[in-house]
Amino acid sequence: MVEGQVLAGRLYTQDKIAIAYEHYQKGFDSVVIVCPGFYNSKKNRWMRKTIDLISSKYDAIIFDFRGHGDSGGKFSWTAKEHLDVQTVIDYAQDQNYKEINIVAFSLGAAAAINAVSARDEVNSMVLISCPCEFGKIDYHFWKPEMISDLKDNIECGWEGKGARTTDVFLKKPKPTKTIAKIKHIPILFIHGDRDWIIKAYHSQRLYDVAKTYKKIKIIEGGLHAERLIQQQPTEMKNLILEWFSQNTKQY
Repeated sequence: MVEGQVLAGRLYTQDKIAIAYEHYQKGFDSVVIVCPGFYNSKKNRWMRKTIDLISSKYDAIIFDFRGHGDSGGKFSWTAKEHLDVQTVIDYAQDQNYKEINIVAFSLGAAAAINAVSARDEVNSMVLISCPCEFGKIDYHFWKPEMISDLKDNIECGWEGKGARTTDVFLKKPKPTKTIAKIKHIPILFIHGDRDWIIKAYHSQRLYDVAKTYKKIKIIEGGLHAERLIQQQPTEMKNLILEWFSQNTKQY
């Protein structure tokens, strides 16, 4: 587990929602913000494993999106979650880090795109199992991979799982539109080819329309989002750390 000082607290978004965070400080001059996916809080075991994977080279900040874990409000299915990410970016800036990087999962990755499209403080991003558009999410519940996800939830006793939600029909920014506004921040897309809920074509579509420096990695046999951290921890660690170390903001 990560050694060093851990700070915990709450931040407040532009629309006055309390966002709970943990800040893992090991004395590095760069930080990685970890954005969990829907139904996952900062207590999810694979989110915490993500912090472990980056802890040799980076400080880390992980938070609960609205409607998750210890945060307030209700999850709005990416209609407002970009405000949560922006608030955490503001906090990271206040800590005077040399570089701010993002690792984001699933709908958390969509929120990260929407947030960063209006900002220019982030150095580099890794987007894992990101949907290109909320309305195109696949929901193939009959797939055996869905049963695998359910089994994982049961095995962990549902720790770090759950969400409080609001109207699913709220108007949402479309990542295929907002990502085109990102001009200088390198993006690595990672997707599993056995993702049962967000098929790999989502990342491919985002890769195709992105106008910044970019790369895509489709993992053979890979499941959805945080399950890639479970399945392939060494490969995911190498992909993330190499991307951040080799790529910086393109001015």
